[in-house]
Amino acid sequence: SSGINAEYGGGAFGEAGVDPLISNMIETMIDNKRSNHISGVVGAFNTIMAAQRGEVPCTVTSAQPLSDEHLESLKGALGKFLKSNEKLLLDTATDESLIGGMVVEIGDKRVDMSTATKIKKLKSALSLPL
Repeated sequence: SSGINAEYGGGAFGEAGVDPLISNMIETMIDNKRSNHISGVVGAFNTIMAAQRGEVPCTVTSAQPLSDEHLESLKGALGKFLKSNEKLLLDTATDESLIGGMVVEIGDKRVDMSTATKIKKLKSALSLPL
């Protein structure tokens, strides 16, 4: 721990203005061979802080990039599901395997409106015995 103390505690973390509580936590994680979990802790902290600020993450994946017009329309529609103190953080992605439609992930909910999923469900229903 003494090598880590000198290297991290009083070194770069201190010079960067990192809170001693944070540098102590990182130091303890390293001492206990848990450094591979630091990014998970940071991710969880960021999620908690985003929720505290009222930020609601949303990812929309479509088969093709959305036009500006579609994007604005989507923001308006998704905004109706938010409380007045919440802010939508919209991220978009493309996945050609969806064929058409989109998959919307907002908060902890997921709505799959893709053509690929509709085809898969239809195939499954058609393969059932009568």
